[in-house]
Parts: sequence; C-alpha cells; structure tokens
Amino acid sequence: MQPALQTAWLTRVRDHMAARSTDMAESVARVDVARYTDPARLAAEQALFRRTPLALSFASKLAQPGDYVTHDLAGLPILLLRDAGGELQAFLNVCRHRGAKLVWERGGCGKRTLTCPYHAWSYDLTGKLRGIPHEAGFAGLDRAQHNLVRLPVAEAFGLVFVLPEPSDDYDFSGFLAGVKDDLDSFGLGSHVLYDEREIGLRCNWKVVIEGGLETYHVQHAHKRTIAPMFADNVAVADRLEPHARLYFTKRNAAELGDDLSGRNVRDYGNPLYYIFPNLIILVQPDHATVMTVFPQGADACIVQGGALIPQPPATEKATTYWDKNVKIFWDALDEDFQMGQAIQAGFRAGANTHVTFGRFEQACAWFHDSLDKRLTP
Repeated sequence: MQPALQTAWLTRVRDHMAARSTDMAESVARVDVARYTDPARLAAEQALFRRTPLALSFASKLAQPGDYVTHDLAGLPILLLRDAGGELQAFLNVCRHRGAKLVWERGGCGKRTLTCPYHAWSYDLTGKLRGIPHEAGFAGLDRAQHNLVRLPVAEAFGLVFVLPEPSDDYDFSGFLAGVKDDLDSFGLGSHVLYDEREIGLRCNWKVVIEGGLETYHVQHAHKRTIAPMFADNVAVADRLEPHARLYFTKRNAAELGDDLSGRNVRDYGNPLYYIFPNLIILVQPDHATVMTVFPQGADACIVQGGALIPQPPATEKATTYWDKNVKIFWDALDEDFQMGQAIQAGFRAGANTHVTFGRFEQACAWFHDSLDKRLTP
C-alpha cells in the first residue's frame, strides 16, 4: 500500500480511537427484504454474474502447463487451463460437436489434449479442434468454426479472473483499477493457495457478503473467536465504485501516536477489499484470505475460499503455523454463516419488510447500490 494512503488510513483510525467514533454515512439506508427472497431478483443477479468478471480460481492451481480447473457455480460450465506455451486460457467447458461437457474433473495437472467423453472429439490446450473420429462423416465441416469458445481471462492478486460472457476485447485493468495498486503492493501475485474450502449455505448470497462489510457485529457475533483482537465498531471505509476498501481496526491501534511515518497498516488492523460482485480479500499481517460467494437459489449459496500464503510450508512447524491461522479465519466465518442462515429464515418468516443499515454499515448500502446500478444491462 502506498505510504501516503497508509498514513491517511492510520490517521483516521488514530482519531477514531481517540474519539470513540468510526466512519459513517450521512444517513441510514433501507432495502426491501424481497431482494433476498424474490426469484426474479435472483435471476437478474445471476445474469449479472455472467457479464461481470469473477474470480474463479487461485493462480497457483494453474501454475504449470497442463494444469486445469473447472468451475460450474457461475451459471455456465467453465474450463481454465495453462497451455503448453505457458499462457492462461479460459473456455466454455462445452464440446462443439453436440454440446457435451468436455472436462468433468474439478481440476488436475498434466493435460496435453482435451477429449470429449461422448464422441471423442479432441482439442489442444489452445482450444483448437484437432481430432474427429470417423471424420468422413463430417465432410465440409469448417474446423475453425468448431474450436472451443474462448472467454476473457486474467491473473491478478494471486487469483484468476474470468468474464463468463464471450468477448473479443475486455479490459480487466479498467475493472480492477480501483483496487489494483493496493493489492499489488501486498505481493499477493506470488502467493500460493493453502487450505481451499467449499461450503454450502442455506441463505441468500448477499447476506454472506454483507457480513464482511461492517464491524458492527464483531464484538457480539464473534465474542468466542476474534472479538478480543478488534476495537469495537471502529473502521474506515472508502467507496471505490463498484468495489470498496475497509480497514478493520485492532485494539493495538490505540497505541498510535502523532508520528505515523513508517507505520504499517497490517500491524494495526486488517485491510479488507470487496471486489464486485462477490469477492472479499482480507489482508492479514503475513498473508491474505479469500472468499467468493455464488448464488445457487434465493435461499442457497456456495462459498469458496482459501488462504494466500507467501510459499508452501516446508516444515511441520510451518504447517502448524498456517493451520492455526486459517482456523481462526474459518472459525469466525462459521459464526457468520450460522447467523446468515438464521437471518434468511427470519426473512422468510415475514417479520420485517426491510433491512436497515446503520450509518456505520455504509459499505453494505454501497454494495446494494452498485448491484442496483448494474442489474439492467
């Protein structure tokens, strides 16, 4: 993170700690509970996912030629791979013959060709159609029109972003511009995946995202896990439309004095980056944790996540260290998940017609506003 921004953030935090205050919007915000239960709203959000860049894999899972990952949670079957020349590729995971799913495994390594399990049409790792059994039966076929459908793909911050909608030209740098400099400065591009998880939940996907966008709940919902480490409802928040940047302040920020030169924000709190629409990156003192949330129904979603650590653990001591760190993260998230499922049941009970976001829950209001602006293409 740029020194000037670090100093600005820590100045805001220091002043909030002294005044027992926090960043706040001018007013409260309200959203209709139907946003979390209406099938039509869900369909519009799922359509938005298909035309928005999504983080679909950790880059370290696709480090070597022949590495591949499949992803089906964004509403389309997607195949990611590293081709023989080292280039990252993304395709619709669909054979161009009869539309069968081309690669069925969740991921692996050592792929040299892609062969459809239905009729054995085969493709190279750049998506070119290479083999057609009994090719005489397809006389006149234009092979170039039957290559795999390519999707825009890019690496950033140790993650792989894909635009699920085919496009000849997409500017990922423009989409990520608001957060790129910060996240690049943390060195996450060279980090590797540790302890990947996938969790199904009985709640709307937006409830999970909202849990990461405010600190108001920490002292209450997390009193058995992380609450002792963090100040009570002290945060700074910046809107980077459509993304957001927050800083979850630790109790030791009370020690900050007038001279903030050389201070590192990672020592006094956790920077958190929300990347629209469904990605949260939590930056910790020596690593980062990542969570993506994919809607699977109005009352169902799947969370995928893991830790980005500087290098694979080489000793038992290192493994124990990282296991302990990621356990803290997932234990706290489990508390959020249980609360989120109870919230969804509350929505279905009909007790409330709307959700109210307090002035210090402004990032939740930003999240909904950004969604609303983009639901109609």
